[in-house]
Amino acid sequence: MIEQLTVVLVERSFLMRAGIEHLLEELPGLVLLEVFDGTEKKLGEKIMQEKPDLVIVNCAADREVLFSLTKTLRAESEIILVGLASEKTPPNISSRFPHILQADDGKFELLEALQKIIGKRLKKNEAENDPQNLSARELTILKKVAFGLTSQQIADELFLSIHTVMTHRKNITKKLGIKTVSGLTVYALMNKLVEMGEIERGKK
Repeated sequence: MIEQLTVVLVERSFLMRAGIEHLLEELPGLVLLEVFDGTEKKLGEKIMQEKPDLVIVNCAADREVLFSLTKTLRAESEIILVGLASEKTPPNISSRFPHILQADDGKFELLEALQKIIGKRLKKNEAENDPQNLSARELTILKKVAFGLTSQQIADELFLSIHTVMTHRKNITKKLGIKTVSGLTVYALMNKLVEMGEIERGKK
């Protein structure tokens, strides 16, 4: 079983909120508790009442609110504080966050960065999630999935029936507890089963 980490998001932009929420859904074990827009009174207290494991804050939030909020949250050693920054974020703002996600990065870069940030806190059952627990055929199919191939394309390349490929994919999902293609891709990257360069080449 994968331990759950609870998340609070502070983001005013609707589109950015939707994007981050979708990103969190790609990583098993992350549960979004609450979303604030950054204008709430006593925001730090409200966030602390949620008792989150992870707080993501847009660095473009009101500076006065940002300084107060980061001061409050950094005092709580159990909270993972993450800033959502851009190239325009001043160093005196980004430096207030122990961890940074670059809003300008692509989906896989963001997922990989987020996975690294939570890696030390998101405990996994080693036997269940160890890539060595996958069969050689499952590992091969996992890599093909990470490269962006469809089940039919994988079947054609490996001279298998589409039913066999689908069965293997179901087994992979069950063993790893990861349901989405993006999640499987990040898993393959983090376990060094594939390289980012290979994925990029596969998409061309």
